[in-house]
Amino acid sequence: MFGLGLLFGNIMTSGLSQLSFAQQSDGNAILNTLQQFAGATGTSIVSAIIAISQTSGHGTQAHLTAMGSRNALIILTVLMLITLFVLFKSVKGRSDVKIKNS
Repeated sequence: MFGLGLLFGNIMTSGLSQLSFAQQSDGNAILNTLQQFAGATGTSIVSAIIAISQTSGHGTQAHLTAMGSRNALIILTVLMLITLFVLFKSVKGRSDVKIKNS
């Protein structure tokens, strides 16, 4: 959550600055919808991973929940690293991106 607070506002501002003034409200709605969808999807994935770990192992409920949480953290970390790799590959060497000054 710390990184989200530092980055999302800047990314949203940069993205919306590429749109005309008339399109900025639609762009804002799309970005907010995607943020809500991504949050719901991430919560569902983590919940499913923990639930699967709780039902498919041997041990106490607390231990199985901890193992599921650890597995979810590992999977989310791998997804984050893949996303960062794709992001850096897509913007590396691009000089055609220009930010409009308001």
